[in-house]
Amino acid sequence: MIVSRTGENIYKRKDGRWEARYIYSYNAAGKAKYHSVYGISRQEAKQKRLQLIHESMLGVEANTTPVIIFRDLAKNWLNNTKLRVKESTYARYYSQVQKHILPHLGRYQASKISTELIEQLIGRMLKIVEDGGFGFSPKTTEDILIIIKSILKFGKCHANLELHRIRIKKEDKKPLTLTKAAQSRLNQHLVNNFDCIKVGILLSLHTGIRIGELCALRWDDIDLDEQTVHIEKTLQRIQISSEECSASKTKIIITSPKSKKSIRDIYIPNSLTAILRKLKGQQSSFFLSGNSQYMEPRALHNHYKKCLNQCGVADYNFHSLRHTFATNYVESGYDVKSLSEILGHSNVKITLERYVHSSNELKRKNMEKMVGVLLYSPSELPSLQYAQAL
Repeated sequence: MIVSRTGENIYKRKDGRWEARYIYSYNAAGKAKYHSVYGISRQEAKQKRLQLIHESMLGVEANTTPVIIFRDLAKNWLNNTKLRVKESTYARYYSQVQKHILPHLGRYQASKISTELIEQLIGRMLKIVEDGGFGFSPKTTEDILIIIKSILKFGKCHANLELHRIRIKKEDKKPLTLTKAAQSRLNQHLVNNFDCIKVGILLSLHTGIRIGELCALRWDDIDLDEQTVHIEKTLQRIQISSEECSASKTKIIITSPKSKKSIRDIYIPNSLTAILRKLKGQQSSFFLSGNSQYMEPRALHNHYKKCLNQCGVADYNFHSLRHTFATNYVESGYDVKSLSEILGHSNVKITLERYVHSSNELKRKNMEKMVGVLLYSPSELPSLQYAQAL
């Protein structure tokens, strides 16, 4: 046989066919039993293997009771998921499975995993650990729980589980937005000392684009005549999700944004367009660097923190610029549907729940308007004098 890629367990036979092997079950001694499928190409054999995995889990051989270990079930789930999701999403799944799920559940038979066992794992994740550090956030824990549920459903091992009863209380955390004074100081600092990086930060403050989208931005994505910036890529560093590589190894990828709605054109304000004309660089160059070398999010975030320090503004993370833009947009009286399109959200609900947080000042003004309407409406009160007397 001719061995294919390392670790895939797919081989090219002497007769020209490709053979893909997978673990079917375990015998009484715990030794793995393998089955093989065949195809005229590597991809065909691989696809057949994925299609037959469920059959092996359900036990298609007579007088056979397959024993599926959760570790193997999780591996099969990852192989199946890899065909359906973006590389960055798969890398996140792979990391969470390897680091946080398999160390606790990997050795168990998939069919023996109970609701109580999962509840215990989730409880440990949320609690403060023994060395004084903090456990996972509710959001991270919920993401891990979703993966566990997906793996068990993939293996048809969830029928006797009460997965619906495992719930995580979410934090009601209000995202930070820059105060008006902080916005003014930061804006002035960026304009007075502008370069490509500072204008990039300014662009995020005034358009709400994500840090990964900004790092992937090139000059040919900016149309100064139409005063628009076209967003169709995002740049991020992900872990290399491979059994042959160390979990600490990472790589940069430039790919499409989070969703189809994230591919969009955003209007650039006149004042910002004037600054961009002074910086105009080569069409194919990355916007932040001005050349063929990209700047990754971590480096941009460090530049941003340095700018905050230089202009005497408190510590805000880069994503606060996006929250700040969204809040300013709503407070200016513009509709949320347009804001949702500018931010590249898949629906308006996300915009309302995550990014729209009215200030106390806006609430006060709106309350005053409401009181004014109620007190001075001719249909409600006979005269202005009576209203003033109240």
